[in-house]
Amino acid sequence: MGKDPTPKNWPSSIPYLSQPSLAPHLTKIQRESLRIRSPDLVATMPSNFPRGPSSLVKIIPINDPIHPANGQAGLFAARHLEPGALILPYYGLVHSSLPPYSLTHDKSDYDLWLNRESGVAVDADQAGNEARFINDYRGVCERPNAEFRQCWDMRSGQQCMAVFVLPAGKNAPTKTKTKTSASGIAKGAEILVSYGKGFWSKRKEEQDASVSQAA
Repeated sequence: MGKDPTPKNWPSSIPYLSQPSLAPHLTKIQRESLRIRSPDLVATMPSNFPRGPSSLVKIIPINDPIHPANGQAGLFAARHLEPGALILPYYGLVHSSLPPYSLTHDKSDYDLWLNRESGVAVDADQAGNEARFINDYRGVCERPNAEFRQCWDMRSGQQCMAVFVLPAGKNAPTKTKTKTSASGIAKGAEILVSYGKGFWSKRKEEQDASVSQAA
């Protein structure tokens, strides 16, 4: 049996996921919480949404000295993406965010809340899909053109994290190298989100701690 297909430019050292990977330590209550759809969970992933490499995006190495992710990679639109449209799921290891299991993921740049009330998060550091290559908009654009959003996966009947194009009006035209516009995300434009102030505050704390240790 052959290997599962992977997207172009996918790193060979990172397992590619076509569905979430559940950590063995998740409790029965945490697993059951993911199978409950609350009334306010309106975003959905259709039952016919394809698994595996996405035809909507491309992983592209970044060779731009002024780009914050220069020398790494980003995720770019392979076609025009309409405002509010689902782009792809965010896959990774679905794990408990409670101690002691949270310690393994504390320094991950790929860890997102999936169900805060149940203490469940998803981390794409060690395994994931194309969504792990989405960069923060800071230093690239004036504002993001996409967002992480919790949604209901009709295929598996449980909660998941996914990436959506921002609705019209939220990603107004900006003066930038990327080809974004108020009509969605143009073909060839980099898909950019906001990691949030908490991410950058944590990053600064880690950097300050490293400097103190080196002093």
